[in-house]
Amino acid sequence: MPKLDQSMMSNLFFDKEIKDDRVVVGPSYGEDAAVLEFKDEYLVAHPDPISGAVKNIGWLSINISANDIAVTGAEPRWAMPSLQIPEKFDQNKVERIIEDMYNAAGELGVNLIGGHTETVKGIQRPLVTTAMMGVTERPVLTRGSEPGDKIVQVNDAAIEGTWILVSDFEDELLKKGLNREAVEEVKGWSRDISVVKNALKINKTATSMHDPTEGGILQGIYEMAKCSKNDFVVDEEISFRPETLKVCDILDIDPKKLISSGCLLATIPEEREVIEGDVIGHVESGSGNTVYMGEEVEEVTEDELFRITSEI
Repeated sequence: MPKLDQSMMSNLFFDKEIKDDRVVVGPSYGEDAAVLEFKDEYLVAHPDPISGAVKNIGWLSINISANDIAVTGAEPRWAMPSLQIPEKFDQNKVERIIEDMYNAAGELGVNLIGGHTETVKGIQRPLVTTAMMGVTERPVLTRGSEPGDKIVQVNDAAIEGTWILVSDFEDELLKKGLNREAVEEVKGWSRDISVVKNALKINKTATSMHDPTEGGILQGIYEMAKCSKNDFVVDEEISFRPETLKVCDILDIDPKKLISSGCLLATIPEEREVIEGDVIGHVESGSGNTVYMGEEVEEVTEDELFRITSEI
């Protein structure tokens, strides 16, 4: 489902008072997680739904929520998934979802400490939302960029969206001309969706980090600009894998607006070395605008994944 737009979110959440001094970051446009201060460290927490995929939702639910914690500068440690299952759903598939959760958590060093399961009337497929938590001594916020910073892209964009499309619509894509070799290549991308290691490697030098999910990498850059109230100028081409470009060409979708877990956006001070990723632009003093290759970027209100899955 598309995200609610910024103005609606402001009215519903962002403008509400928080009556707890420990809350460093509450509901905020573009921020990846809430941040609470406890003595010498910060608790970082975030819930994330898996709403655009049909297969592999257990694996995705842990990795996607862990990404949001890591890009806020914290190591993901604890997860609490909530799983809603259709009536008369295959028990073996439920077991596979939960097994995938534990496998993903094990690879990340995350412990499942609780959660919720229930059967729900009226839904056609399982839905899972995972609350993830971690701790850090120094939170890194989406809003943290400074004028002069370099904008860095770590890993190719639209990895997640490509993987979901090939996983869920393999037969349709093969009929439309995607070759079997490309399908098998993309199906092996499951471990490329995590940015935890990348984020924890650069969290000491980054002024800001962001996990571009719904709306793709363009929306991710847009959110970083709006959060910081600085202008983001992207004057280098965004990188994509050849298979992503092929899938997007077949389906006539814009890869820059395709859900992009697996890619990490960061800003690095001008004088610091970039140890992960490639520089694609720079930050300027301004009012929160985004410019990509000379053209101003508007908010992406619907991810290409949601648009195309309603048409296939």
